[in-house]
Amino acid sequence: MDELIKRIEEAVSDLMQYDMEKFTAKAQELAGIMMAVFPVIINSYNDPRMEDVRQDAVYWPGQLEKILKVLEKGDWFEVADTLYNETRPNLIELRDMLTARGIL
Repeated sequence: MDELIKRIEEAVSDLMQYDMEKFTAKAQELAGIMMAVFPVIINSYNDPRMEDVRQDAVYWPGQLEKILKVLEKGDWFEVADTLYNETRPNLIELRDMLTARGIL
C-alpha cells in the first residue's frame, strides 16, 4: 500500500505540473498496481480483526471503477481530486488501521 500511495502522489504531482508524458506513463503503471493491490485490500476485510468494518470493503471496487472512469474521461482536476483527495487518504487510513490491528 505504501508503494501505491507513493505512486499516487507522484502521478498527481506530474499532473499538476502538466507533464502529461510522465503522468500518462505513471497513470498506466498506477492502474496496474491498483488492479493488483485492490483485491488484496478487499480481501483484508475478511480477517476476523476487521469484522467491525467489514462492510467498508464495498468502497474499494467502486473507487477503482471511479478512478478508471475519470482517467478515461480525462478531466484532470477530477483525476487529481479522486486520486489525491479521496483514494490516497483512504489508503492511508486503511494502512494505519491494518497496522494497528496487526494485519500488516
